[in-house]
Amino acid sequence: MKVSDRVSSIEPSPIRKLMDRVGSMREVLGLHVGEPDFDTPKIIKEAAKRALDEGATHYTFAAGIPELREAIAEKLLRENSVTADPEGEITVTIGGYGAIFSAIQALVNIGDEVLIPEPAWPAYRGFVRLAGGIPIPIPLKPPEYMLDVDAIEDRITEKTKMIIINTPNNPVGSVYPKDVLTCIARLSAEKQIYLLSDEVYEKIVFDGISHFSPASIQDAREYVISIYSFSKTYAMTGWRIGYVVASKDVTRAIRVVHSYMASCVSPAVQIAALTALREAEDYVRMMVDKYRERRDLAYDLLSEIPGVECIKPKGTFYLFPDFSHIEPSSIKLSEKLLEKARVATVPGLAFGEAGEGHLRISVAASSETIREAIHRIKRIVLC
Repeated sequence: MKVSDRVSSIEPSPIRKLMDRVGSMREVLGLHVGEPDFDTPKIIKEAAKRALDEGATHYTFAAGIPELREAIAEKLLRENSVTADPEGEITVTIGGYGAIFSAIQALVNIGDEVLIPEPAWPAYRGFVRLAGGIPIPIPLKPPEYMLDVDAIEDRITEKTKMIIINTPNNPVGSVYPKDVLTCIARLSAEKQIYLLSDEVYEKIVFDGISHFSPASIQDAREYVISIYSFSKTYAMTGWRIGYVVASKDVTRAIRVVHSYMASCVSPAVQIAALTALREAEDYVRMMVDKYRERRDLAYDLLSEIPGVECIKPKGTFYLFPDFSHIEPSSIKLSEKLLEKARVATVPGLAFGEAGEGHLRISVAASSETIREAIHRIKRIVLC
């Protein structure tokens, strides 16, 4: 059997492969999972149950139910300073995955180049290759891996179609400041290149830092595609619901792709998401407070390991410590920790060459698990 060249050009997600492997092992402490360890708030689950009982079990609007799109528009204006027409500029999708996949499929032609500052979520590269595009990594400088506008501009060619950014950033935890994001958004508009802004961790920010959405810059709005998700914010990863915001022309193209891919998002799930937007903010604040406490704990413990360098992240629930002075190969180190310490981490190389020597540590786990897991890591790397 000969599969398509596009599929042959990519490997399965390294993080998904790791999750499947760890799932088949016993007594592993997981610091690898990129999802909240909290349950979905009860009020959201109850809304879905009522919706199912009331018959929300059939096909619905391909772009999302109007009530949810209207609530999203209100949230965008209130929290992101983004004005979006719910009728023609907001699309409800099968998670952030569906939003990013549909946007890239809608805009990237065969041979188009897509600039990806790294370390970066590995799925970006796969999405681009599935569209026939060419991912162009732009290595960022440690330890904070701040977006480098000059480095991005230097890599723009006549083939460049899109730039992908992620703020707050997975895996580094950086929250990019307004001035940097403004420069990149205006650069995109000037060069007539699309800027895909992945903001799925928008509410998981710490220490008084504010999240900034590039689509709020009016003179760049036409070229910005904003990705959001209910997964991380409301502990709804398994519900598979997100949304994408773009200009009307881009939205029409995105909706074509998404409708062929998924037809529509479950109406009961959309009603649950509507409840999340309206009634679950206290729960979100509680989760973020817990993540901050765990971040501080993990940072303090990792900083005590000789030879390990760690930056305290400003957002997300990840740390990205540098172990290169102990073991330059992140894959070897991650394997060693899994086999000998029964601790699961993600090797930094999964996020591109710029991530080599690091491990991604998730604090979406209890404080007890974090404390014991890092104790095991310390014991192994110092022996």
